Amino acid sequence: MIFLHVDVDNLWIYEKEFGVKILKDPEFIYTHSLPILLKLLKKSNSKATFMIIGQDLLLPKCRKFCKKAVSEGHEIANHSWSHPVLFGKMSFKEKQAQIVKAHEIIAKVCKVEPIGFRGPGYYQDPEIVSILQKLNYKYDSSVLPGFSELLMKLYAYIRGGENRHKTFGRMNYLISSRNPYALRSPHNKKGLLELPISTLPVLRLPIHTTFAYFFGKRYRNLIIKYFNTKPKHALYLFHAIDFVNLETPDKNHPVIPLRIKFEKRISFLEETLNTLVLANGGPLKTSRETINSIKLRL
Repeated sequence: MIFLHVDVDNLWIYEKEFGVKILKDPEFIYTHSLPILLKLLKKSNSKATFMIIGQDLLLPKCRKFCKKAVSEGHEIANHSWSHPVLFGKMSFKEKQAQIVKAHEIIAKVCKVEPIGFRGPGYYQDPEIVSILQKLNYKYDSSVLPGFSELLMKLYAYIRGGENRHKTFGRMNYLISSRNPYALRSPHNKKGLLELPISTLPVLRLPIHTTFAYFFGKRYRNLIIKYFNTKPKHALYLFHAIDFVNLETPDKNHPVIPLRIKFEKRISFLEETLNTLVLANGGPLKTSRETINSIKLRL
Protein backbone atom coordinates (compact mmCIF):
# COMPACT_ATOMS: atom_id res chain seq x y z
CA MET A 1 0.00 0.00 0.00
CA ILE A 2 1.48 3.31 -1.10
CA PHE A 3 0.58 6.81 0.08
CA LEU A 4 1.37 10.30 -1.09
CA HIS A 5 1.49 13.01 1.58
CA VAL A 6 2.03 16.71 0.97
CA ASP A 7 3.40 19.02 3.66
CA VAL A 8 1.78 22.37 2.92
CA ASP A 9 4.50 24.52 4.46
CA ASN A 10 3.85 28.05 3.27
CA LEU A 11 6.61 30.31 2.01
CA TRP A 12 6.48 32.40 5.19
CA ILE A 13 7.80 29.38 7.10
CA TYR A 14 10.94 29.16 4.96
CA GLU A 15 11.37 32.92 5.14
CA LYS A 16 11.17 32.82 8.92
CA GLU A 17 13.36 29.77 9.43
CA PHE A 18 16.08 30.67 6.92
CA GLY A 19 15.91 34.45 7.22
CA VAL A 20 15.28 35.03 3.50
CA LYS A 21 12.66 36.66 1.30
CA ILE A 22 10.98 34.58 -1.39
CA LEU A 23 7.65 36.11 -2.44
CA LYS A 24 5.33 38.67 -0.90
CA ASP A 25 2.13 36.78 -1.69
CA PRO A 26 1.13 34.59 1.33
CA GLU A 27 -1.47 32.82 -0.80
CA PHE A 28 0.78 32.00 -3.75
CA ILE A 29 1.10 28.29 -2.99
CA TYR A 30 -2.69 27.95 -2.91
CA THR A 31 -3.35 29.87 -6.13
CA HIS A 32 -0.32 28.92 -8.27
CA SER A 33 1.48 25.88 -6.83
CA LEU A 34 -0.83 23.26 -5.31
CA PRO A 35 -3.35 23.48 -8.20
CA ILE A 36 -0.55 22.06 -10.38
CA LEU A 37 -0.41 19.00 -8.13
CA LEU A 38 -4.19 18.59 -8.16
CA LYS A 39 -4.07 18.42 -11.96
CA LEU A 40 -1.28 15.83 -11.88
CA LEU A 41 -3.22 13.72 -9.41
CA LYS A 42 -6.39 13.91 -11.48
CA LYS A 43 -4.60 12.32 -14.46
CA SER A 44 -4.34 9.01 -12.58
CA ASN A 45 -7.44 9.50 -10.42
CA SER A 46 -5.10 9.45 -7.40
CA LYS A 47 -5.69 11.05 -4.01
CA ALA A 48 -3.25 12.67 -1.59
CA THR A 49 -3.18 13.64 2.06
CA PHE A 50 -2.44 17.35 2.54
CA MET A 51 -0.88 18.30 5.87
CA ILE A 52 -2.24 21.79 6.50
CA ILE A 53 -1.00 24.41 8.97
CA GLY A 54 -3.99 25.73 10.87
CA GLN A 55 -2.93 29.38 10.80
CA ASP A 56 -3.04 29.36 6.99
CA LEU A 57 -6.76 28.62 7.09
CA LEU A 58 -7.22 32.24 8.06
CA LEU A 59 -6.31 32.97 4.41
CA PRO A 60 -9.31 32.91 2.00
CA LYS A 61 -7.35 31.12 -0.75
CA CYS A 62 -6.21 28.41 1.65
CA ARG A 63 -9.79 27.78 2.73
CA LYS A 64 -10.86 27.65 -0.92
CA PHE A 65 -8.09 25.19 -1.79
CA CYS A 66 -8.89 22.88 1.13
CA LYS A 67 -12.60 22.81 0.29
CA LYS A 68 -11.77 22.01 -3.32
CA ALA A 69 -9.31 19.29 -2.32
CA VAL A 70 -11.88 17.65 -0.03
CA SER A 71 -14.56 17.83 -2.74
CA GLU A 72 -12.17 15.97 -5.07
CA GLY A 73 -11.60 13.19 -2.54
CA HIS A 74 -8.30 14.29 -1.00
CA GLU A 75 -7.60 14.31 2.73
CA ILE A 76 -6.79 17.31 4.92
CA ALA A 77 -4.66 16.43 7.95
CA ASN A 78 -3.15 18.38 10.86
CA HIS A 79 0.35 19.88 10.67
CA SER A 80 0.05 22.06 13.82
CA TRP A 81 -1.26 25.60 14.15
CA SER A 82 1.86 27.65 13.36
CA HIS A 83 4.66 25.14 12.60
CA PRO A 84 6.85 26.36 15.51
CA VAL A 85 10.61 25.89 15.24
CA LEU A 86 10.84 24.64 18.83
CA PHE A 87 7.79 22.37 18.71
CA GLY A 88 9.69 19.48 20.31
CA LYS A 89 10.76 21.63 23.25
CA MET A 90 7.32 23.00 24.02
CA SER A 91 5.39 22.12 27.17
CA PHE A 92 2.49 19.68 27.04
CA LYS A 93 -0.04 22.52 27.11
CA GLU A 94 1.73 24.36 24.30
CA LYS A 95 1.82 21.27 22.09
CA GLN A 96 -1.80 20.61 22.91
CA ALA A 97 -2.76 24.15 21.89
CA GLN A 98 -0.88 23.79 18.59
CA ILE A 99 -2.65 20.53 17.73
CA VAL A 100 -6.14 21.31 19.05
CA LYS A 101 -6.34 24.78 17.53
CA ALA A 102 -5.37 23.44 14.10
CA HIS A 103 -7.76 20.52 14.52
CA GLU A 104 -10.69 22.81 15.25
CA ILE A 105 -10.19 25.16 12.31
CA ILE A 106 -9.65 22.26 9.86
CA ALA A 107 -12.87 20.64 11.05
CA LYS A 108 -14.75 23.94 10.80
CA VAL A 109 -13.56 24.79 7.28
CA CYS A 110 -13.54 21.31 5.75
CA LYS A 111 -16.60 19.94 7.61
CA VAL A 112 -14.56 16.80 8.31
CA GLU A 113 -12.51 16.25 11.45
CA PRO A 114 -8.87 15.39 10.69
CA ILE A 115 -7.61 11.97 11.80
CA GLY A 116 -3.90 12.32 10.96
CA PHE A 117 -1.04 14.47 12.24
CA ARG A 118 2.55 15.30 11.37
CA GLY A 119 4.68 17.28 13.77
CA PRO A 120 6.86 20.18 12.63
CA GLY A 121 10.42 18.94 12.15
CA TYR A 122 9.08 15.35 12.10
CA TYR A 123 8.77 15.41 15.87
CA GLN A 124 6.61 13.00 17.88
CA ASP A 125 6.65 11.95 21.53
CA PRO A 126 4.36 10.26 24.13
CA GLU A 127 2.73 13.58 25.04
CA ILE A 128 1.70 14.07 21.41
CA VAL A 129 0.38 10.52 21.29
CA SER A 130 -1.78 11.33 24.30
CA ILE A 131 -3.14 14.50 22.70
CA LEU A 132 -3.94 12.72 19.44
CA GLN A 133 -5.68 9.90 21.31
CA LYS A 134 -8.00 12.32 23.07
CA LEU A 135 -8.91 13.79 19.68
CA ASN A 136 -9.64 10.29 18.32
CA TYR A 137 -6.91 10.44 15.69
CA LYS A 138 -6.18 7.26 13.75
CA TYR A 139 -2.57 7.89 12.82
CA ASP A 140 0.54 9.97 13.28
CA SER A 141 3.02 10.33 10.43
CA SER A 142 5.95 12.19 11.98
CA VAL A 143 8.65 9.52 12.02
CA LEU A 144 11.35 9.68 9.34
CA PRO A 145 13.41 6.53 10.07
CA GLY A 146 17.19 6.52 9.87
CA PHE A 147 19.58 9.40 10.23
CA SER A 148 17.67 12.00 8.21
CA GLU A 149 17.14 14.28 11.20
CA LEU A 150 20.90 14.39 11.79
CA LEU A 151 21.45 15.53 8.21
CA MET A 152 18.74 18.18 8.56
CA LYS A 153 20.16 19.43 11.85
CA LEU A 154 23.61 19.73 10.27
CA TYR A 155 22.27 21.62 7.26
CA ALA A 156 20.18 23.93 9.46
CA TYR A 157 23.21 24.67 11.64
CA ILE A 158 25.37 25.50 8.63
CA ARG A 159 22.76 27.75 6.96
CA GLY A 160 21.88 29.58 10.20
CA GLY A 161 18.70 31.56 10.91
CA GLU A 162 15.95 30.39 13.27
CA ASN A 163 16.21 26.98 11.66
CA ARG A 164 19.50 26.47 13.53
CA HIS A 165 17.50 25.92 16.74
CA LYS A 166 14.76 23.75 15.20
CA THR A 167 13.94 20.38 16.75
CA PHE A 168 14.24 17.64 14.12
CA GLY A 169 12.84 14.23 15.01
CA ARG A 170 14.26 12.13 17.86
CA MET A 171 17.31 9.93 18.22
CA ASN A 172 15.23 6.75 18.44
CA TYR A 173 14.25 7.30 14.79
CA LEU A 174 17.63 5.79 13.93
CA ILE A 175 16.20 2.34 14.65
CA SER A 176 12.50 2.97 14.00
CA SER A 177 10.59 0.56 11.80
CA ARG A 178 10.15 1.48 8.16
CA ASN A 179 6.69 -0.13 8.17
CA PRO A 180 3.47 1.00 9.91
CA TYR A 181 3.21 0.07 13.56
CA ALA A 182 1.05 0.63 16.61
CA LEU A 183 2.48 3.33 18.84
CA ARG A 184 3.48 1.96 22.22
CA SER A 185 2.36 4.34 24.91
CA PRO A 186 0.33 4.08 28.12
CA HIS A 187 -1.98 6.64 26.50
CA ASN A 188 -2.46 4.65 23.29
CA LYS A 189 -5.49 2.50 24.07
CA LYS A 190 -7.24 2.89 20.71
CA GLY A 191 -4.54 1.57 18.41
CA LEU A 192 -3.10 4.83 17.09
CA LEU A 193 -0.79 3.94 14.21
CA GLU A 194 2.50 5.42 13.13
CA LEU A 195 2.79 5.73 9.35
CA PRO A 196 6.52 6.38 8.89
CA ILE A 197 7.82 8.34 5.93
CA SER A 198 9.72 6.10 3.56
CA THR A 199 13.47 5.59 3.46
CA LEU A 200 15.58 3.37 1.25
CA PRO A 201 16.27 -0.15 2.61
CA VAL A 202 19.53 -1.24 4.29
CA LEU A 203 21.24 2.16 4.53
CA ARG A 204 17.91 3.86 5.38
CA LEU A 205 18.70 6.84 3.20
CA PRO A 206 15.88 9.43 3.11
CA ILE A 207 13.34 9.21 0.27
CA HIS A 208 12.45 12.86 0.22
CA THR A 209 12.30 15.40 -2.60
CA THR A 210 14.63 17.85 -0.83
CA PHE A 211 17.33 15.18 -0.49
CA ALA A 212 16.68 14.07 -4.07
CA TYR A 213 17.32 17.60 -5.31
CA PHE A 214 20.38 18.04 -3.10
CA PHE A 215 22.13 14.78 -4.04
CA GLY A 216 21.34 14.99 -7.73
CA LYS A 217 20.08 12.89 -10.61
CA ARG A 218 21.68 9.58 -9.55
CA TYR A 219 19.98 9.79 -6.18
CA ARG A 220 16.65 10.61 -7.82
CA ASN A 221 17.08 7.59 -10.07
CA LEU A 222 17.77 5.45 -7.00
CA ILE A 223 14.45 6.54 -5.50
CA ILE A 224 12.58 5.70 -8.71
CA LYS A 225 14.36 2.33 -8.89
CA TYR A 226 13.29 1.53 -5.32
CA PHE A 227 9.64 2.24 -6.04
CA ASN A 228 9.86 0.11 -9.17
CA THR A 229 10.51 -2.85 -6.84
CA LYS A 230 6.89 -2.37 -5.68
CA PRO A 231 7.39 -2.25 -1.90
CA LYS A 232 4.52 -3.49 0.28
CA HIS A 233 4.36 -0.17 2.12
CA ALA A 234 5.62 3.25 1.10
CA LEU A 235 4.82 6.82 2.06
CA TYR A 236 6.31 9.46 -0.20
CA LEU A 237 6.35 13.07 0.88
CA PHE A 238 6.01 16.10 -1.38
CA HIS A 239 6.18 19.69 -0.12
CA ALA A 240 4.21 22.64 -1.47
CA ILE A 241 7.54 24.39 -2.12
CA ASP A 242 8.27 21.71 -4.76
CA PHE A 243 5.60 23.29 -6.97
CA VAL A 244 6.66 26.93 -6.58
CA ASN A 245 7.74 28.49 -9.87
CA LEU A 246 10.41 31.18 -9.57
CA GLU A 247 11.75 32.63 -12.82
CA THR A 248 15.44 32.41 -11.90
CA PRO A 249 16.62 29.61 -9.62
CA ASP A 250 19.42 30.50 -7.20
CA LYS A 251 22.03 27.71 -7.13
CA ASN A 252 22.95 28.65 -3.55
CA HIS A 253 19.43 29.23 -2.23
CA PRO A 254 19.07 27.92 1.36
CA VAL A 255 15.71 26.38 0.39
CA ILE A 256 17.04 23.51 -1.70
CA PRO A 257 14.08 22.93 -4.09
CA LEU A 258 14.38 26.55 -5.25
CA ARG A 259 17.86 25.77 -6.59
CA ILE A 260 16.34 23.56 -9.26
CA LYS A 261 14.63 24.83 -12.40
CA PHE A 262 10.88 24.53 -12.14
CA GLU A 263 10.60 22.38 -15.27
CA LYS A 264 13.09 19.83 -13.88
CA ARG A 265 11.29 19.71 -10.56
CA ILE A 266 7.90 19.11 -12.18
CA SER A 267 9.37 16.45 -14.47
CA PHE A 268 10.79 14.55 -11.50
CA LEU A 269 7.63 14.95 -9.43
CA GLU A 270 5.44 13.68 -12.27
CA GLU A 271 7.77 10.72 -12.88
CA THR A 272 7.69 9.92 -9.17
CA LEU A 273 3.90 10.10 -9.03
CA ASN A 274 3.53 7.83 -12.06
CA THR A 275 5.98 5.34 -10.54
CA LEU A 276 4.03 5.34 -7.25
CA VAL A 277 0.77 4.61 -9.07
CA LEU A 278 2.40 1.79 -11.02
CA ALA A 279 3.95 0.30 -7.88
CA ASN A 280 0.59 0.57 -6.08
CA GLY A 281 -1.16 -1.31 -8.86
CA GLY A 282 -3.63 1.52 -9.34
CA PRO A 283 -4.59 5.02 -8.20
CA LEU A 284 -3.26 6.17 -4.84
CA LYS A 285 -5.70 6.56 -1.96
CA THR A 286 -5.61 8.76 1.10
CA SER A 287 -4.47 7.54 4.50
CA ARG A 288 -8.00 8.18 5.79
CA GLU A 289 -9.44 5.74 3.23
CA THR A 290 -7.05 2.91 3.97
CA ILE A 291 -6.15 3.21 7.66
CA ASN A 292 -8.58 0.46 8.72
CA SER A 293 -7.12 -2.03 6.26
CA ILE A 294 -3.65 -1.29 7.62
CA LYS A 295 -4.92 -2.13 11.11
CA LEU A 296 -6.21 -5.46 9.86
CA ARG A 297 -2.82 -6.30 8.41
CA LEU A 298 -1.15 -5.60 11.74
